Amino acid sequence: MNSKQITAIAIALAAAIGIYLATTNVKPGKEQEAHAGHDHAPGEGHDHDHEQESKPAAGPMAGGAMMVKAASFDSLQADVKKRLLSPQVKAEIENFEHKATTATDPKEKFLAYESLGKRWQAIGQKGIAANYFAKAGDLENSEKIMNFAAHLYEEGMKASEDPAVRQLFADGKVASLNKVININPANDTATLDLALAMIDQGDVMNGVFKLRDFAEQNPKNLRAQVTLGKMALQSRQFDKAIERGKIILAIDKDNFETHLFMGEAYKEMGNTEKAIELFNQAKKIIKNPDFAKEMDAYIATFKK
Repeated sequence: MNSKQITAIAIALAAAIGIYLATTNVKPGKEQEAHAGHDHAPGEGHDHDHEQESKPAAGPMAGGAMMVKAASFDSLQADVKKRLLSPQVKAEIENFEHKATTATDPKEKFLAYESLGKRWQAIGQKGIAANYFAKAGDLENSEKIMNFAAHLYEEGMKASEDPAVRQLFADGKVASLNKVININPANDTATLDLALAMIDQGDVMNGVFKLRDFAEQNPKNLRAQVTLGKMALQSRQFDKAIERGKIILAIDKDNFETHLFMGEAYKEMGNTEKAIELFNQAKKIIKNPDFAKEMDAYIATFKK
C-alpha cells in the first residue's frame, strides 16, 4: 500500500469514524477494506463473551451484509454482452465459449477458460473474468490461479452496487478460497481471506468464529487483529476494542487504524482525554495536513 492510499484511508476513517457508531444498526457499506492485491493473471477468547462478540453488526467496518439471493451468472453475462460489448468483442468471447464447451482435452479446455478470463478482465469485467479463471484453476488444481480468481471476485464486488451481483461474486470468492485452502492448507493468507469473505458473503457468525480462531493461532497477524478490533468497536463492545487495540500496539506502536478505533472506543466510554491523545498520535503517524485538519475537526465535536 503506497503513501497516497494510506492517507486516503486515514482521512476516510477519521472523517467517518463517528458515523459508524451513530446507530447500532449500521447499514452495509459498498466496499470492504481489503489487503493489497494486484490485477495480474497468475470478542475475545472462548468464554461467556465469545457468543456476544461473534454477532457484530454488519456494516462498513465489518464488511458484512445480510445474505441476499445471488444473481444468475449466465443472466449477468448475457446482459453485459448485450449492453456493453461491440459485435467484434462479443464474437471473440463466444468463440472462446464454444471452445470451452466443446473441448475434450483438459489442456484445450483450460486454455479456453483462461482466454475467457483474460478477455473479460481486459474489458474491465473482473467479476465475470473471475468465473473463468476459477474454472481454469479448478482444472489445473492451481493454488495461484484460484487465489487470483478470488481477488478478481473481490474487485468485482467493489465495482458493483447491485446486492444480488455482489452476492454472486462473494459466493464465488468463498468457493475460490476454499479451493485454495484445499490445495494448500498451510496458506494462512487464504485462511484469513476466507474468514473475511464469509463475513462479506453474509455468513457473519461463522466468519467471525473463523477470524477469531485465526487470530488466536496467529496473534501477531495485524490484519486479523485490527479487523477484530474494528468489529468490536462497531458492535459497541468498547472494552473489547480497547483490549484488542492494546495487543496490536504492543506489536506495532504506530498502527494508525488502531489509534483511530481505540480513540473512538475511549470516546464512547467517556474518556475523552485518552481519545484525544490517541487521535493526536494518529496525526503524528500520518503526518498529512489534510488528515490533521479532518482529525482536529472531529476532535472539536466532542472536546470539552
